[in-house]
Amino acid sequence: MTVPLLLPIVTLLVGALVSYLCARLMPRPKFTGFVSLFFLIASGVELSMLYPGTELLTWSIGGAQTYLQANSLAIFLGLVAVGLGALVSIFSVSYMEKSEGLGRYYALLLIMIAGIVGIGFAGDLFNMFVFFEVMAIPSYVLVAFEKEKWEPIEAAMKYIIMSVFGSLMALLGISIIFMYTGSLDLAVLAQLTADMDSLKAIGAVGLIIIGFGVKAAIVPLHTWLPDAHSAAPSGISAMLSGVIIEAGLITMIKALAVLPGINSGVVLIIFGIVSMFVGNFMAIVQRDLKRMLAYSSIAQMGYILLGMGLAFAYLSSGGDYGFRGGFFHILNHAVMKGGAFLCAGAILYSIGTRDMEEMRGIGRRLPLVGVAFAFFGFALAGVPPLNGFISKFFICKAGVDAGGWGIAAMVLLIVNSLLSLCYYLPAINKILFSRDISEKAKEAKGVPVTIAIPIIIMLILTVMLGVYPELGLKIVDPVVHFMMASLGGG
Repeated sequence: MTVPLLLPIVTLLVGALVSYLCARLMPRPKFTGFVSLFFLIASGVELSMLYPGTELLTWSIGGAQTYLQANSLAIFLGLVAVGLGALVSIFSVSYMEKSEGLGRYYALLLIMIAGIVGIGFAGDLFNMFVFFEVMAIPSYVLVAFEKEKWEPIEAAMKYIIMSVFGSLMALLGISIIFMYTGSLDLAVLAQLTADMDSLKAIGAVGLIIIGFGVKAAIVPLHTWLPDAHSAAPSGISAMLSGVIIEAGLITMIKALAVLPGINSGVVLIIFGIVSMFVGNFMAIVQRDLKRMLAYSSIAQMGYILLGMGLAFAYLSSGGDYGFRGGFFHILNHAVMKGGAFLCAGAILYSIGTRDMEEMRGIGRRLPLVGVAFAFFGFALAGVPPLNGFISKFFICKAGVDAGGWGIAAMVLLIVNSLLSLCYYLPAINKILFSRDISEKAKEAKGVPVTIAIPIIIMLILTVMLGVYPELGLKIVDPVVHFMMASLGGG
């Protein structure tokens, strides 16, 4: 059984409207959260029932046909976004209960997720850009949601300015492609750009990497991320780090795939290596837990970029495992980094601080949060047998298969994984094992069940995806086959 292609997006948009009205008409904050959860689950079920290849024609622009299409990449991205969004919705039921404007919060959350789902469905560059903006605009507002504080406002302004600049660069790159091919169709552009002047193609590639690279937080386009991720409500921090920056990367990958004549893989590898080192070194010196996790996200994006770069640069030898490692790490990062940010949010809810010095021993007062954070930290560092190790292993395998510089890239990935332990181990020690319990930790209050449940689910998934990776590969491997076929790698 299949469902209409637009139904998952329509469900999310209807859910945004209903959630907003519920918050305005009913003085029950928790009810609004569960209403949004219902629509997220419904959209997830509809996504899982879509049959890859379903196509819906839309309209023409300048004689170019634009359309949406369900494929394995679209279903993968949609399920990751909706799944993480559902857990964040549960978490927010208690975490955001006392905040003003909850109707706006849940409505913006669902619209943002609808944009992510649309990015996957887009079969042409125009629709992809439109849905990219549908995702981006609500995220600006959500970063600044706690408007009574100056920090979120400042972070959101920085985020908006950089993102708008990136969007303009991406749009210019898309315009160059359209100008010289007369088409926006992702399915045929690879053939049409084959005869494109190399200088113009290089220009288009550069603009696309810069434009979408801002949202993907690749170094040196990352400077908005530490401020936005640390200042946003913790559920939104989990979304930004767990799926928004990955959606930016997937948008960039989809656009680069239509320019096979330019070896953008080498550029992605270089950006990946630089992002790994900068993210990890900056994370080491942080005292703010959410800021440390934000810089860690930059490093994690470096690993994903490295996998994608190896796939693009060495398609025939490292393509399979490069894409497999990259997309599996996107799934794993949504789980383990999303969980880590929710743990940080639980601590903030309990004792009101992000300073790791002031949360010493909090894991003794909140054992579930402390133990879960330890697992998420070890998974992010790539400690076996957790899920982060598996996806990094696939990326390393791609490097070995590629040979030459691919092996050097593999070594640098391993070095960075070890480097990440330099900040995860101290953080875990302070939170879970410290005998010197801070005054704030001594006064910690327990966390509600709606905060604990998503953390428990993510903890289980972190272990399960490591011990039983086939669980995640069921939705990852079809994406690998789709990308290989799209690039002509079989």
